[in-house]
Amino acid sequence: MAGAPPGRRSEPVEYNTRVRGAQWRGDVIPWLVSDFRIFELLLNSTQTLWTAEDLIIYALGIGSRDLRYVYEKDPNFAAFPTFPVALYYKGSSYDVLPFPSPILEAFPVPAVSGVKVWLDAGITIERCRPLPAGGRFTLEGGVASLQPKGKGALMEKLYDVKDDSGAVYYRMVDVSYLVGAHDIEAFGETLTKPKDVAKAVGSRAPKLRVEEKMEAGIASIYRLSGDYNPLHVDPGYAKTAGYDHPIVHGKCTLGHAARMLMDGLAGGDQRRFKSLQLRYAAPVLAGQTLILEAWEAPDAPEEYLFQVLVKETGKVCVSNGHLKLTPASKL
Repeated sequence: MAGAPPGRRSEPVEYNTRVRGAQWRGDVIPWLVSDFRIFELLLNSTQTLWTAEDLIIYALGIGSRDLRYVYEKDPNFAAFPTFPVALYYKGSSYDVLPFPSPILEAFPVPAVSGVKVWLDAGITIERCRPLPAGGRFTLEGGVASLQPKGKGALMEKLYDVKDDSGAVYYRMVDVSYLVGAHDIEAFGETLTKPKDVAKAVGSRAPKLRVEEKMEAGIASIYRLSGDYNPLHVDPGYAKTAGYDHPIVHGKCTLGHAARMLMDGLAGGDQRRFKSLQLRYAAPVLAGQTLILEAWEAPDAPEEYLFQVLVKETGKVCVSNGHLKLTPASKL
C-alpha cells in the first residue's frame, strides 16, 4: 500500500466510548422523530479531518464540474452539502483504506449472523452550520436500531460532526441493509420515517425533471473519498455478492441526486441546503442514465419531494426523497 503524500500522514484511529442518554429532538429533523424521544445509545467518537483537496475529490466523485466545488481558488469555493457522508469512511486518513474502513472500528456494531453483504439503504442529512474548507473535527455517534426486514435486517446509525467546542455542524442518520441476516436480536425503534412520494404527489407533473448520464468510471473516483468496498469496482467480488457487475456506491448516487436537485432548484448555491432524506430502492451501474423528478411539497414552502429513476431499466433507484432548502436571499 502506498504511503501518505509528502507532508501528509495517515493517523491511527483513536476513539472514545461512553454510554449516555442521547436526546434527539423533533425540531431537529421534524419528519424523522416524533415529538421528543430519549434512548440509551452506545455513543462513540473519533477524530476526522479534511482539506480542500478532499472537498474537490468528493465533488468530482458525484459528477460535479462546478468551479464552486472543484476549484479551490474560486471566490465561492465551498464543501458540497453532502460531503460529510464521506467522513465515517475516511476518518483522518490520506491513504487507500482497507474495507471495512478502520474508522468503523470506532463505531462497533452488534454481531449479526448470516450477513452476505452490507448495502446502503437510506440516509438523512441535516446541516446545522456550514463546513469550513478544511479542519479537524469530532465524529460522534453509534448504532440506534436493528430490526429484521425481508431477507435481512435494517440498521440505523446516528452521527454528529462537531468542533472542539461541541457545536454540531452536521447530523446524519445512515441506514444499512444487511443482506442474509437472520436470528436477529432486534433493538431500538426505526427512526427514519420516509415520506411516500407517489402518494403525496398523485398525478401532479414534477416541477423539475432532469436527465444525466453517469460517467462510466465514476465509482473509481468516488471511492477515493474513503469507501473502498470492492463491490463497486471488482467484477469478481460483485458476483459473489449476487450482482452481474459492480454497482455504484449508494452515497455516490445520493451525491448525484443532491447535485441535480441543488442545480435545478437552488442554482447550485450550497448555502441554501438545509436537509435531505432518501431511500435507495435499486442499484445503479456506472454509465446508466439517471432521471430525477421533484415536486413541491404540499403546504411546505422550500420543501421538495423527489425520486430518481434509471432510464435504461425504468426502475426507481432513489425513493421517498425529501429536500429542504432555506429561502433564497433577496440581496
